[in-house]
Amino acid sequence: MTHYSQEMAEYRGEVYFAGSDGNDVWIRKIPGVTYANAEGFQAYGSRELKTVAVHDLDAWYRETMTATWRGQPFNVVRTDGGKAEAGYAGGEYVWAAQNGLEGDQYNGYTATLDEDELENVQVDRTDFLARWKEKNPG
Repeated sequence: MTHYSQEMAEYRGEVYFAGSDGNDVWIRKIPGVTYANAEGFQAYGSRELKTVAVHDLDAWYRETMTATWRGQPFNVVRTDGGKAEAGYAGGEYVWAAQNGLEGDQYNGYTATLDEDELENVQVDRTDFLARWKEKNPG
């Protein structure tokens, strides 16, 4: 199961949060993870970032996880320690309130769910590095 539904990069064998900036990709250390390759990062508040060339990456992708819980659709944002942080993707606002979801019909509902209660889990992966290599052969 994926751990984060967001853009990620693998650099020198380690996994980071990522985002693109023109021809470069910025990588950001994941809080709580210890990195062997820690040089060259700049601190911005509690975040540590570094810009790297795309061709230096081992992988660059976005994994998006969806699942159902109690028969309703959710977008899973993060998993950790058997728990899943998820956003409700359905439109049954009465159901959301009755099932203890946090939020409202205007700003959306979220929940922390037990991973083993998720059903119909799907992970879609978009491979940005493969796309980049197609456009930049050689």
